Amino acid sequence: MTARASTVLTSPRLIAAVAASLLVLALILRFGAIEHYRYVPINDARSYLKSAAAIAKYGTYHDGNHAAGGARGPSAYFPPAYSYLLSVVDKLTGGPALGASTVHLARILQALLGTVTVLLIGLIALELFGVGTALLALAIGAIYPVFIELSSVLVAENLLTVLELAAALAALRARHTSRPWRWVIASGVLVGLAALTHTNAALIAIPLAFAVKGVTPRTRRSIRAAGLAPSATMLVAALLTVTPWLIRDAEVFHHFVPISTEDGITLAGTYNPTSAASDPPYRWLYFGSVPSLAGLQRDAHEMTELQLDQKLEHRAASYVGQHPLAPFSVAFHNTLRLLELEGTRSQDISSSSIGLNLDLAHDGVVSFWLLLAVVLAGLATRPVRRALRSTPRWFWGVPFVMWLTVVLVNAETPRFREPLDPFLILVAAVTLATLCRRMRDSRASG
Repeated sequence: MTARASTVLTSPRLIAAVAASLLVLALILRFGAIEHYRYVPINDARSYLKSAAAIAKYGTYHDGNHAAGGARGPSAYFPPAYSYLLSVVDKLTGGPALGASTVHLARILQALLGTVTVLLIGLIALELFGVGTALLALAIGAIYPVFIELSSVLVAENLLTVLELAAALAALRARHTSRPWRWVIASGVLVGLAALTHTNAALIAIPLAFAVKGVTPRTRRSIRAAGLAPSATMLVAALLTVTPWLIRDAEVFHHFVPISTEDGITLAGTYNPTSAASDPPYRWLYFGSVPSLAGLQRDAHEMTELQLDQKLEHRAASYVGQHPLAPFSVAFHNTLRLLELEGTRSQDISSSSIGLNLDLAHDGVVSFWLLLAVVLAGLATRPVRRALRSTPRWFWGVPFVMWLTVVLVNAETPRFREPLDPFLILVAAVTLATLCRRMRDSRASG
């Protein structure tokens, strides 16, 4: 590390200037991708935009007769948070849901979310590893092609990643402040919002409950007195955050719905004989294209979305009952997909499903491999492992539960890996910071 770099790390003004410059760079690169690459919303993005338009017009999901999978009646297929966020764009433009102005403004919103993701990565690195590592993490996040490409398309994972990182940061702050309760409550609210974006994100409440266990003003007596109260407070805050939507679902379906009705279509799309025999194996398929589920597709118009969801869940469970090793095969192949190791065809299928430019997607694959190479090289060294051991164990539980919920169901890249990549960036930043320190020490001793 040069003398000039050392000066930067000891000057608060210079640190702030460098950090701000990196965030501006992140935003410029994301705006550049939006302007350079044409995008047409398809599949989930179209549904989100249509739901957003209904929210802008009616104040909630429009309870018409066009539910997911061809079912009738109201819909709760997609968790609501991302649609509600996009409804702000719809109100601002006043144009059609899929109109050019609405789509363009929605993409700008994605660029802003992507920049916030970079900021949160830097703040977490600062909390855990210090200024030098934080600046390196900001730099990696700012120029990481995978994040740039995802910021140019409409995927709910852009919001999910922000909420996941913000919840983890709040838990970290709760452990390092004399007034932790506001951070405990904030972490719970953010977990609830994350669950309202992707239902599987509800599971990050598990490691975060351990994170805030016993936090209180820093005295041993008060820590013993606190016990599980902070964890319980965090969980209650998360539950209260999702409660209004649970009430809405109960009112329209006259039945308890755990946030969304997407589990059946999602699980049955993976756990079926056609998916098992596909190339690559256990690639998620829309249930309507699965011969063994064709009868449910034909009869869907006679069912509510909830009834269809329950029948498809039953079919998926029956398949697993007959093939008990299927979840292990699914996890194996989905892990290969997350690592971009199942070939170009698999990568192109996943990228095309969200309307991502394939040239941009291929650049993202190469950049992911480079990031992974840095991570593996760092983990092979004792100083990096020592630095990572200083982080609380619960922190790595966040990406673990997100990985587990993805690999057991559907692992289309890059979007389903987006909540995991920030943690790889943190390890890469620690690796580079360690290398810089060793180079500095070597020059000093020479």
